[in-house]
Amino acid sequence: MSAPTQRPSVVYGRPVTTDGVRNLYSGTHVTPWTPPAPGIDNLGITSIDTFAVPGIGEYTVPFDGYVRVVRSQPTSQEWSKAEVYTNLIEMKMEGSCEELGHITVTLNPECLSTGQIRTPFDPYAGEGPAAKACRMAVGAIFHMPKLGLRLANKEPIILTIDDVRQIPPAGSPGKGQIYRMLPLHDLERMDDSPVAYVTSLRFTMGGYLPEERFGESAKEFGK
Repeated sequence: MSAPTQRPSVVYGRPVTTDGVRNLYSGTHVTPWTPPAPGIDNLGITSIDTFAVPGIGEYTVPFDGYVRVVRSQPTSQEWSKAEVYTNLIEMKMEGSCEELGHITVTLNPECLSTGQIRTPFDPYAGEGPAAKACRMAVGAIFHMPKLGLRLANKEPIILTIDDVRQIPPAGSPGKGQIYRMLPLHDLERMDDSPVAYVTSLRFTMGGYLPEERFGESAKEFGK
């Protein structure tokens, strides 16, 4: 479920090193309006995804799980000027519905899922601290054993969070920026036509989780 150590064949943005970066778990203090030192955020996440499978139907599935996100050194210690780059290094989410069965979502090891947190360009911003915006381009694999499928997206899933007042944006709701439908391909036949689509995705980034939740995978990245 973890991203491999070799360079992925698809890189959506800026790589962020995990070498010597501290793993952060439950109990970590987060200060609003303050650019933090680099870290690996071990966070909970929930989402509600809607899938359309031609010939089967359209189904909405709630998911629950975790993500591990490494953050870069901020470009400035001043909140309004600081930009932070991120990479997803691990993800596991699980959900189910009667028609599609149990679904597990993990990172696609062939993709480097990357993101950025920065202050939006806003010439009308007023006095005081401005909230930031977060976006991340994600490559995922959807394991659907009931249908005998492992599906992957060739176009990135763009996850966005607005009104970010602290880093990480724990507890913040976000949206998958999907225009009507995002194609999902059979992982064994990626050049064939899509076999399913994601038509809606809304998520909430949770808080820090305890180290015990991650087991041996917590030792793979950072310190």
